[in-house]
Amino acid sequence: MVTSAPRRLSILVGVVLLLITAALSFLAWLAHAESEENLLRRQLAQVGTLLGSQATVLQVQLADIGQVAVATDGNPSAFAAFADRQLTETGQSLSLWRVDGDDMEQVALQGVPPLLPDGGADRLTELEPDGRLVMFGILPGEPRRLAYGLMPGEDNTDFVVYGEAPLAPNGRVEPAEGSPLAGLDLGLYLGEDAAPEQLLQATAPVPIEGRTETTSVPFGNSTLTIVGASQGPLTGIQSAALPWVVLGVGGLLALGGAATFEFVSRRRAEAERLAAENDRLYRQQRGIAGTLQHALLPAVPELPGLEVAARYVAGEDELQVGGDWFDVIGRGPGSCVFVVGDISGRGLPAATTMAALRFAVRAYLAEGHTIEDVLARLRGLLDIETDHQFATVLLGDLDVPAGRLRLVSAGHFPPALLADGEVMLVDCPVGTPVGVSPSVADSAVTVPVTSAATMLAFTDGAVERRGETIDTGLDRLRTAAGGVVSRPLDGMLDDLLGALVSPGNKDDTVLLGVRWG
Repeated sequence: MVTSAPRRLSILVGVVLLLITAALSFLAWLAHAESEENLLRRQLAQVGTLLGSQATVLQVQLADIGQVAVATDGNPSAFAAFADRQLTETGQSLSLWRVDGDDMEQVALQGVPPLLPDGGADRLTELEPDGRLVMFGILPGEPRRLAYGLMPGEDNTDFVVYGEAPLAPNGRVEPAEGSPLAGLDLGLYLGEDAAPEQLLQATAPVPIEGRTETTSVPFGNSTLTIVGASQGPLTGIQSAALPWVVLGVGGLLALGGAATFEFVSRRRAEAERLAAENDRLYRQQRGIAGTLQHALLPAVPELPGLEVAARYVAGEDELQVGGDWFDVIGRGPGSCVFVVGDISGRGLPAATTMAALRFAVRAYLAEGHTIEDVLARLRGLLDIETDHQFATVLLGDLDVPAGRLRLVSAGHFPPALLADGEVMLVDCPVGTPVGVSPSVADSAVTVPVTSAATMLAFTDGAVERRGETIDTGLDRLRTAAGGVVSRPLDGMLDDLLGALVSPGNKDDTVLLGVRWG
């Protein structure tokens, strides 16, 4: 009895410890499986956000082309000049059509001739003038093509922009190193089902094998179905091996109580790693919106006789595209027209309106209109009662050889002029924002520019802070600008951003600097 009691007790303790070890191992396996599913689901959501952003960019680009077509009455040369920037030698097709009752007339073509969906060009009459991207499906051929189209959201428009993009042979593509698609086996399908005939692209043989997750995102008027699986453990080798580690450590619990501390330590390290991974994924998603925003803004031009620089900083919520924008159009040596504006709201509506106004300004200037006429015409493109949006706009016509700067403002801050060691805000009449009916006609003010100077235009993010008056923000701008006016223009704008944009600022900020003399 004396020798058997310890044995039975040891067996009982061993069985209890083994049961505890088995339970802990099972829980660790469940935690690992759940973490794998959550991370895969997050990565597919990130991929869906990226692909949805591409559809947004495509819709904005087609809408811009449609705006050009409407503004130029379908001029083939204007279409070609604009569409050339959208196409490279990739086998794409982009064409402009005019609707004539139930008939379609091709007005212009860039790239390869279109295949057209079943029913031919008559299918294009199905489009509505709502500015929405419409998918016509996958066209058979070598290679297959994805067909899409858009009718500008303009009154009485009769133009349709139609495009076809070639798909990779057998749908197989290899993601670039560092791409969000790297490390995943993905199948992208057009429509709500993963039908083989609707395959757009795949990074692995289809159907995708392994533990898969499926998500869907809007893609124009259709849906993009994403089926994905991980090529390896998303939580790392340590997390994948964690259940076996717990099982081994649990066997040692019979020799001591140190296994509990080991398990807790491992779980804590794993939780911290997962938190860091979640933070990285969130930052990457924020970067997608930032990339889209910068893609919608123009490149800063190099102009003879002038030095131009610009900066854009997104607000605190970088998951939404903002509506702050700028543009500079050269008019000859020492001369240019510039515009700075801010669209109310955020997201795709603000981005679409911003792109429409920016390209409308260019189109009206190309027609030879003055900045007053351009602003008057912009007012016809936006109505707060129907569009539920408005925009503040500052237009300037700088002619250094003539010694003058002409300005007209629709609800926007006047620019600051830095000359002869002084910083002043130009005294410029401020009219109502675009989208709000003006009480009087817009008039421009002329400012003489007879010496070397720097002009600084900005949006409200540079001067507005919660709990402060606008005057306080403008005084801060004057003080900061006066302290860095001797710096090179790029360095000056960088220093101003550091002085004016505070952490947690919710508004987007644009700074545009022009220097002469």
